[in-house]
Amino acid sequence: MLLWYGVSTALLVLFPALSFGFRLWLSPVAQLLPFGCLVVAFVLSAACTSSLRSSMRRRELAWTAVSTVAIFGAVFLGFLLTKTDYPRVITFGVFISALMLVPAPYFVGASGLRQALALGALTAAAVTGSVVVRFAPEVPAHTSTLITTEFHNLDVHTYSGAFPSSAVRGGALARIADEYLLLSGDGHLHIFSWEAGGRLMRKTLPYRVPINGDAFSAAAGRPWSEHSDVKLPQEAQRRAAGHEVLNAEWFRTYGLLVQEAGVSTRIFVSHPYWHVAEECWTERVSLLESNRAAMLRGEAPSEWKTLYETTPCLPVFGENRRRGIPFVGYFGGGRMALLDPDTLLLTVGDFGFDGLASVHAYSQDPAASYGKTIAINIADGHTAIFTVGHRNPEGLYIDPSGTIWSTEHGPQGGDELNRLIKGANYGWPYATYGTDYGSFSWPLNKPEPEQKGYEGPVFAWVPSIAVSNLIGVERGLFSGWQGDLLIGTLKAATLFRARVRDGQVKYLEAITIGSRIRDLIEGHDGSLILLTDDQKLIVLRPKEGATGEALFAEKCSGCHQSSLISGNRIGPDLLGIVGRRIASIESYPDYSSSLRGKGGIWTEERLDEFLRSPSTFCPGTMMDFVGAASATERQAIISYLRTL
Repeated sequence: MLLWYGVSTALLVLFPALSFGFRLWLSPVAQLLPFGCLVVAFVLSAACTSSLRSSMRRRELAWTAVSTVAIFGAVFLGFLLTKTDYPRVITFGVFISALMLVPAPYFVGASGLRQALALGALTAAAVTGSVVVRFAPEVPAHTSTLITTEFHNLDVHTYSGAFPSSAVRGGALARIADEYLLLSGDGHLHIFSWEAGGRLMRKTLPYRVPINGDAFSAAAGRPWSEHSDVKLPQEAQRRAAGHEVLNAEWFRTYGLLVQEAGVSTRIFVSHPYWHVAEECWTERVSLLESNRAAMLRGEAPSEWKTLYETTPCLPVFGENRRRGIPFVGYFGGGRMALLDPDTLLLTVGDFGFDGLASVHAYSQDPAASYGKTIAINIADGHTAIFTVGHRNPEGLYIDPSGTIWSTEHGPQGGDELNRLIKGANYGWPYATYGTDYGSFSWPLNKPEPEQKGYEGPVFAWVPSIAVSNLIGVERGLFSGWQGDLLIGTLKAATLFRARVRDGQVKYLEAITIGSRIRDLIEGHDGSLILLTDDQKLIVLRPKEGATGEALFAEKCSGCHQSSLISGNRIGPDLLGIVGRRIASIESYPDYSSSLRGKGGIWTEERLDEFLRSPSTFCPGTMMDFVGAASATERQAIISYLRTL
């Protein structure tokens, strides 16, 4: 029986992946804990069954069923009380499996041969299941939530584990044909789209970007990826140990741009490139061009061309290196946009060569590519400096009117939203609203009277939010956001909506996402697709349909909270409202006398009457709400209130 229940437990652990592709080891703790409770319930059921030994088999089986139902019932009650949202198909699948597997030994009988055959069959099933899990295609975990914003309730869909893991963080998104392209931090390209039913479809394309992270990791004396088969030379390890650490995990791709013309498609990728002999690195733009249909099928030639490379090559050893941290790979910028069909605009960071940690302040050096935006002729590779004086321009967007917007990292504070003007100087490192790390000033800042020749930001964040890319809302799905800028952030894990009018930011709305947003694009249908640093895809759409949660957010949340977060608002909190005595919250002193005199408890019927017409239910109420005429909407709101 111990062997039977041991193998059964192993099968149970594999059950979500075997049946639904739900891989537990890719799940957050919040999803592991409920499944752990189900497994514990199974083990307890087996233990109870093992202790129930009597001569009457029917009684044994009856008690087995009762104990299993009771134990799982306690788990289900816990889920209900803690409002645990866990896939029902897995929850009840484990329960049904327990009802079958726990009493199974009694049906096998006492025959040693029958027991051996049954145990062998169960073991074979477990082994087969593990093999299936090992080679089965990944099925992403999909969750959905609601976020309330100023003009829209957002239907938020999150896909985890959708793509093979990347050696390093980073990556970017782009539209291609009627699908989407994802670039991983280590240079792999993945194509994805959604079926009509909402299922995410994806595959990996065979066009690896020519980013030589393994060569850099060999020089750094530390692996670029745990899967790397490159042997690090002892000399490289020795040299790395005697110098500042080279962070191989910062050697990653930066930007992605797709240009489609007729049946042809160009894919531009910006990334660092390590020059082995010279022991220095540059930033490159690599270009892949081919027939679009063949490219999407994975049948196009995979020969990348170097369109552009920065100068000079930045050393990691010697007097001209950056001090302290020689390779600040995340200062690369690397965003791209098309000024016209023949001209690519590229942002290039200064990689920390700012004149403070280095001899050179490359952002103000016209002979260097760094700390600039560069206009590149796609046909012949000819370049021209477009703007200068940037630290790390992480975002780039050209709006329908031709205005060029860029987001830029400041030091400790001073992240910027800039409007790029050809030929302008944006001041870094001599003009910033930020300060040096651990200090109250930036040492190279010029006095304000001497900063008149520099173009100031449209808006600056203090403290820093770690801006990433930005886009404009163009496609009409979010009608209340049309023409606004959406700005992703890393440290703040927030999406900022900027209402820009007459060239000024009139206000910012912070929309908490909870993950570091590496890139974002507007989908073909106007939905918003975010890529996070932990390789999640987050899709935002306006909430459709009259769900209770959405209606509460729309009609009630301005005055009432659904949980105890920051005390009462204009109206009392509604946590536990169904079954609560009317006007009974002691911490809320502003009930009207008419409501206090009403008496009784809030039943669903009384709530329906109140929501239909507050002034009729309770004349003299101070409730500033005329009522909801739709019985369907009222019932949806009440059903939601019942869950609080």
